[in-house]
Amino acid sequence: MKAIHSKGFLHGLNKYSLSFLSGILLVVIQPPISLFPLAFIALMPLFGSIKKDDLRFSFVSGYLTGLVSYLGLIYWVVIAMNRYGGIDIVSSFLILLLFVFYLSLYTGVFALSCAWFEKRFSVPLYLSAPLTWVALEYARGVLLSGFPWSFLAHSQYTFLPFIQVASITGAYFISFPIVAVNTIFFVLWKRGRMSPIYVVVIAALVALTLVYGFAKLSEKTERPHFKTAIVQGNVKQDVKWDEAFKVMTIKKYLQMTLSSVKDVDLVIWPETAMPFLFDREIYANKYIKALPGAVGSNLLFGTMSEDSSRRLRNSAYVIGKDGETEGVYNKVHLVPFGEYTPLISYFPFLAKLTAAGGDFSPGQSHEPIKTDIGSIGVLICYEGVFPSITNETVRRGAQVLVNLTNDAWYDRTSAPYEHFAFYVFRAIETDRYLLRAANTGISAVIDPNGRIEARTPIFTEDVLQGSFALRSTRTVYVRWGDYFMIIALLVLASAIGAGWRRRLRVEKKSLPQ
Repeated sequence: MKAIHSKGFLHGLNKYSLSFLSGILLVVIQPPISLFPLAFIALMPLFGSIKKDDLRFSFVSGYLTGLVSYLGLIYWVVIAMNRYGGIDIVSSFLILLLFVFYLSLYTGVFALSCAWFEKRFSVPLYLSAPLTWVALEYARGVLLSGFPWSFLAHSQYTFLPFIQVASITGAYFISFPIVAVNTIFFVLWKRGRMSPIYVVVIAALVALTLVYGFAKLSEKTERPHFKTAIVQGNVKQDVKWDEAFKVMTIKKYLQMTLSSVKDVDLVIWPETAMPFLFDREIYANKYIKALPGAVGSNLLFGTMSEDSSRRLRNSAYVIGKDGETEGVYNKVHLVPFGEYTPLISYFPFLAKLTAAGGDFSPGQSHEPIKTDIGSIGVLICYEGVFPSITNETVRRGAQVLVNLTNDAWYDRTSAPYEHFAFYVFRAIETDRYLLRAANTGISAVIDPNGRIEARTPIFTEDVLQGSFALRSTRTVYVRWGDYFMIIALLVLASAIGAGWRRRLRVEKKSLPQ
């Protein structure tokens, strides 16, 4: 009996082995492993599991690919929730599993859709897969507050010639040719032939993307004329909010700035670098406001504030050289279960699943902070993961983008590296310098073409010096947003419509005359 069960288990495991392989490949293409060329074959095993005559099997295959990939990509949720969020280990694992189960639905629906489109509408895999994949990535990025994390495009963040097109199309488009190349390799491997027109079109699309990328990278850009100093305090998460360490934290940032900063235009401290209500702490307030005058620079830093109803806000302040507050930005897009509890009025028990201190209220707009050196667009924490937020900030006049974050929550996992990759795309999409201040790293200066001009390691104390320029251009993507998604959906609908008409003609001919 045991032998029979073992044989059945091994058979089932073997049956879905291709799904597991795709799941593993989708992990290793992302940072920090970053085997990004494998992205162009990562979905081939999954395609081998898709069977148009077995929709249930196709869905399960896609779902298993999602389970493996998302467990490998967001396992750090447990560390953030348990080690630093004050949530017990069982609940932390439960949150991770629920999150993974939800995200895996997208890959399950992807595989199911490809099989169904071919079975019901005779739409071949190579047509449906690229369009369906980008549509589902977009859906994942906007539904239920959105989680646009580790898309296929993000694996290419170091392949600069290939991703320059994001200034026209946004990052969602970049996933399209990656999936299309996967389908070409798969169909040629499995059947040995496919539509030459399709191959030529995709080859031309990839070639044009690269030609545009190389041309854009070779353009001469204006010389950066402003200097910045990004202070990475490396304050551990388990002491960050401890009252006993508050004075030590303030002293650390003051001393690092005073000892290392000279002749710069903007000093930047990370998200909640000052872990208290800034306007209430008069003693600390006095020293911090005196700092810009002492170093001859504006100071941008993360802290907390209160609204008129005394609700907490995750905020960024800019203090000018005269010691006056030049502007405040309050984070708009909060992290569910990290900074607020969704649906708590309907399900009060959910409050127990929110990280300690997670009781913030959102700001009102993505208005940049106007300073004497220009308009600064602030992105706090993972706001920069959302291209729509960056676009809105630039449309409102931001001339340089600054990301303040505290990735200490994730410890020494893959999350800080995954999080960092998004900002290469935000710089390219908006044609802006992006300055990133992370409590424990990775802090960086990224130019408008996505070149990483300077960066820090994680979990080190550092003062990163860099240069930047202010820009007022508006890229096609900033102007028009995710128009490519409309094109993708129209093309997919047209392919389905054409397949449906072909099917009706065949059925009509088969009827007895």
